[in-house]
Amino acid sequence: MSRGEYTPHQKLLVFLHNVGAVVGKPGKSLEELVKTTEMNREELEQIIESQLASGYLEYTEKNGAKYYNLTGRGIIRVSSLYT
Repeated sequence: MSRGEYTPHQKLLVFLHNVGAVVGKPGKSLEELVKTTEMNREELEQIIESQLASGYLEYTEKNGAKYYNLTGRGIIRVSSLYT
């Protein structure tokens, strides 16, 4: 699958993987994700909620903001996209 063929859900997971926002590492805020993925904020919020429910993402809170990163399960999901 080429990069252009990723669904929006996959695009978010791949992006977080590529920038090292994985379990145990600093995550990315919604604002950072909106800017860097160039995705619509509302769509991105829905995708994040879906990925949290699927166990692919987790978040930590700092100063009232949520920072998202991939879980172990999310890393496996991204890895499966490359095989």
